[in-house]
Amino acid sequence: MNFINTLFEGAEGIWSGGIAHIIIIISIVIALGKLLGNTRICGVSFGVTWVLFVGIIFGHFGLTIDTNLLHFLKEFGLVLFVYSIGLQVGPGFFSSFRSGGLRLNSLASLVIMTGVGVTLLLFWITGTPITTMVGVMSGAVTNTPGLGAAQQAFTDISGHSAPDIALGYAVAYPLGVIGCILAFIVIRKTIYRTPPTIKDIAHSKKIEEKAEVIVSPSGNGFISRKILISKPKLNGMPLSRLNFPENLGATIVRINRSGIELAATPSTRLQYGDMAKVVGSTEAVKAVETVLGNSVKRLDHPNLIPIFVGITLGCILGSVPVVFPGIPQPVKLGLAGGPLIVSILISHFGPRFKVITYTTTSANLMIREIGISLFLACVGLEAGEKFIETIVHGGGLIWIAYGALITIIPVLMGGLLGRFLFKIDCNTLTGVLSGACTNPPALAYAGEQDKNSESAAVGYATVYPLSMFLRVLAAQLMILLFL
Repeated sequence: MNFINTLFEGAEGIWSGGIAHIIIIISIVIALGKLLGNTRICGVSFGVTWVLFVGIIFGHFGLTIDTNLLHFLKEFGLVLFVYSIGLQVGPGFFSSFRSGGLRLNSLASLVIMTGVGVTLLLFWITGTPITTMVGVMSGAVTNTPGLGAAQQAFTDISGHSAPDIALGYAVAYPLGVIGCILAFIVIRKTIYRTPPTIKDIAHSKKIEEKAEVIVSPSGNGFISRKILISKPKLNGMPLSRLNFPENLGATIVRINRSGIELAATPSTRLQYGDMAKVVGSTEAVKAVETVLGNSVKRLDHPNLIPIFVGITLGCILGSVPVVFPGIPQPVKLGLAGGPLIVSILISHFGPRFKVITYTTTSANLMIREIGISLFLACVGLEAGEKFIETIVHGGGLIWIAYGALITIIPVLMGGLLGRFLFKIDCNTLTGVLSGACTNPPALAYAGEQDKNSESAAVGYATVYPLSMFLRVLAAQLMILLFL
């Protein structure tokens, strides 16, 4: 029976017990974490973060793997995760600043800056290490890429990892989810308790009309249909060249790109895999379908070349040192920032050079889930040895209070600014605040408050790309500037 002990506990020699031991430990941690992630407590799920908690438990009892291999798997998982995020948000990244999106992104940026300010204030007042505070901040806003960026930045400077970053993240995360939802309840019960004025309603309606083209059939026999763009030759082609209204009598009014809704204008460039909403007569819509392709089968074949070329370029970009006056160490984008920026750029501008960067939603989610699961499992296994000691004797309980402040203060401030300065309706505002905190559970709660409205989801999707980028950048800069 010694082989069973070897599989689970490892043995002396290469990679602490061999490949089978490593795969079993990682697989069990991820499987148990995902299983627990499907459960809900008071209607709230912590999702994939359970993988981190299970990893911490395994690490606490010594069920871990070789340190060097742990570091490799952690960083490789992080690269896969952030790159898949960039592929999703990249196509709509720059367009999210247009029209009403500029106002929403301005509010989200203020919320993020406030959170950074609260974190730095606690750092200066309490003397808590900046590594711990950045971890707490990342957990307080449920931002795993920020955690990865902070760890990578610290490793670049010191040559070794900082377990307290992951510990701070782990203790702050649960209240980061719950605290955001509690803040939403306060906002709804207080700030939005009085009905908005007629001026506010008119302003919100004006923003909504700018965000979407509304077509009324008016009995003209028009239909609306969603059509997939599955012909590679259309990749990067502007809508003005197709001129559907004059040539075929139909109009593309909206485009769904990687889950983000975009307004269709003559200058909009189509991308392979876009879902176009077409309005026109039955015959005209069928003619547009013939031009666009609408072949689901053709989209099922993954294009791996841009993914791995992009990852290569991202790692190169992340490794380039940049010297800034006043900063003792050269600044690097790291394995979180480099791949993220490259994936955003290549997914946005690639079609203009006939580069197909499309991946199906399911394929993107698969890459993302594998990446984040590997990353969190390794972070948990690495931090588990000191977790209980940190909570009991290392001041971990007070970190929870710090995280609560970092969660609640910016959200409440965003609620006040959104209501009285930006004149945003409540549903859209909660979506924006969820996006600024990159908090999917909070978005789920916001969406349940008015199931007949998509305004919360629209607000979230509008600010999510910039918010994710700023969260990753802020975590890195705080380590580089205040370590």
